[in-house]
Amino acid sequence: MDFRHFRTFVIAAEELHLGHTAERLGIAQPAVTQQIKALEASLEFKVFRRVRRGIELTEAGAVFLEHAKIALDNASTAVLAGRCASRGELGKLCIAYAHSAMLEPELPALLKRFSLARPDVELELIGIGVQEQLSALGEERIDVAFLRSPAGMAPPAIRISPFSRTPLDVVLPRDHPACAATKERALTLRDLTRERLVIVDDPAGIGIGHRALELCREAGFEPRRVLRVADSVSVIALAAAGLGFGLVPRNLARFAVDGAVFKPLDMANCFTEIVIATRAFDRSASTREFLRIAADTPGEVAASAPASP
Repeated sequence: MDFRHFRTFVIAAEELHLGHTAERLGIAQPAVTQQIKALEASLEFKVFRRVRRGIELTEAGAVFLEHAKIALDNASTAVLAGRCASRGELGKLCIAYAHSAMLEPELPALLKRFSLARPDVELELIGIGVQEQLSALGEERIDVAFLRSPAGMAPPAIRISPFSRTPLDVVLPRDHPACAATKERALTLRDLTRERLVIVDDPAGIGIGHRALELCREAGFEPRRVLRVADSVSVIALAAAGLGFGLVPRNLARFAVDGAVFKPLDMANCFTEIVIATRAFDRSASTREFLRIAADTPGEVAASAPASP
């Protein structure tokens, strides 16, 4: 049975006039008459009788009206519940993140703040790559994503918001000549032009791997050799082993393996950013609240972990 007929019937029962009913529904009066006839045919009883100034309910119609209102309310509730579930408003928020983002303090701090503010919302956390995060957002498999900037060309339906910014430091083995040579001055990328660069194997134009290459080019050189690895922790480990130098977020110094030395760079724009990606038209109350709390979270720690001497 068509719920449009229920709605037409309820409005007609309120107006008791087919013309007025048509005006409220924004359709022609013959369409109202046809819907009422179709409803009566399905019910196998009359719900209205014509009177001089319009229509009135039959006894059966008056009884049916109360149940039709309940049915419409239940249908609206069912639709709303389905929509809320699809947007994560029924107690669940799915968050994806770049692996290195979880190693910095801002994201865990935000998750803690949100959990305290909304203990009723279950958090589901997934560590996946940038491109998979954007695809999962578009397909509504996740609600929020934390990406390393640059995030590439995001689809128009994805909204990108800034979250945090952290300086990038050079990581070198302890016995590297640059560690001794730069005790009296700041290190520059030009000091490392002959070295192998160890970077995260991000897709072209995306993430911290691209950012490292971009900074080398800004310093006036293209790395002669590049070693690509899975994550920033691997960059630190391989740099400590003497396989090259890396550019990693300063906050990751606390995860340094033995033999790794972190050095600040004499470069004004040597930083990495984490951004938040959401669907531009997401109306989920949980997502909105999460973004509100994220906007209030301190997003830049200028020297959260001091460089190694």
